[in-house]
Amino acid sequence: MHDEAKPGVDVVFGLGGTSLPHDHAEALALAVAVWLPWLEDEPSAGIHPLRTAPTTQGMVLLARRARMTLRVPAHRAAASLGLSEKRLEVGEGLAIGGGEVKAFVPSPTLYSGRVATTARDDRAFHDEVARWLDAVGVHGEIISGRPRRLAAGGQEVLAYGLALHGLSPADSVRVQGEGLGPHRRLGCGIFVPHKAIAVPD
Repeated sequence: MHDEAKPGVDVVFGLGGTSLPHDHAEALALAVAVWLPWLEDEPSAGIHPLRTAPTTQGMVLLARRARMTLRVPAHRAAASLGLSEKRLEVGEGLAIGGGEVKAFVPSPTLYSGRVATTARDDRAFHDEVARWLDAVGVHGEIISGRPRRLAAGGQEVLAYGLALHGLSPADSVRVQGEGLGPHRRLGCGIFVPHKAIAVPD
């Protein structure tokens, strides 16, 4: 018998800013930690990837309706709101607006744009995900996307896009609460509801 899903929430903030370096996940994590130093002590806590659009200058533009979203254990929800109205020194600067706490929304399809792994190829990654699903007692279809590389502590991290389909409501909430793999503060292993089964590039 498996344990109950870890209780967690998303804390969503308004966000203002213009451009950021293309590979900004580590800088963003460090900037958030200035205001929320406890974040790195919570293994399941993470920072959702920001919505951006690429440019030809090696930078990305922040989407007009982009939000700053933290995924945290439920008992850290109130503390997370301490990020409201702060400024993050990332790129040209990010202005954090007011925040609100949102519960997970069950969805039969969940997607994470980056799941960090030490797997050597697509098959090994698929097998790794299958073992994890079995360990947490979740049943669903695995659809992996293309690999990408991220900077973390002066090293490269390999990450794949991953969709999980055919989840029950309980399993969907479980996956969102558990997350998969390391580097959650770089946006890795954080799953969100997704309408389509096909995995974006």
